[in-house]
Amino acid sequence: MKMYKIAFASITLAALAMPGVAESVKDGYRPQNAAQRNYKACKVEAITQGLQTVVPFCGALPERPKFPSYDEAWNRTSKEELDVYAQKLARFESDVARYQTCITNRVMADGSLPTITLDYAACADQGAVEQLAQSTEEWGMSCMAYNDSQTNGKTYPKSCFPTQ
Repeated sequence: MKMYKIAFASITLAALAMPGVAESVKDGYRPQNAAQRNYKACKVEAITQGLQTVVPFCGALPERPKFPSYDEAWNRTSKEELDVYAQKLARFESDVARYQTCITNRVMADGSLPTITLDYAACADQGAVEQLAQSTEEWGMSCMAYNDSQTNGKTYPKSCFPTQ
């Protein structure tokens, strides 16, 4: 009789678990990736706090370069200006890479820091990546506007968007 109760309890638990498993497979996730499905990006406040938290370790992230929008760049941006913009973007990419390396090596690797500091450092890292993405997108739109506005076929010689 005891084995019957154990078997019944096991079947009941398995039946209750099945809808969740079926749901996780249906949306392309497997149960081992549930953490990815529930991942929440840092809110603006946490990114701001994170950027302030890592200043003693890594300094401040330089201000991101801003570039003209597609409409602003249309027939108003020259190839020479795009070259200058590309250099600014490359410098910022380098700054972000250094900043991320510092966060990884000086903040995240320090086992004595409290968890909240590490959480904020991760948000600072995310904020840096988001700023880089925003500048990259703006530069790409400026580049596309330049290319689209050129009737003589003199397009910008490099890709407007990175292939990464």
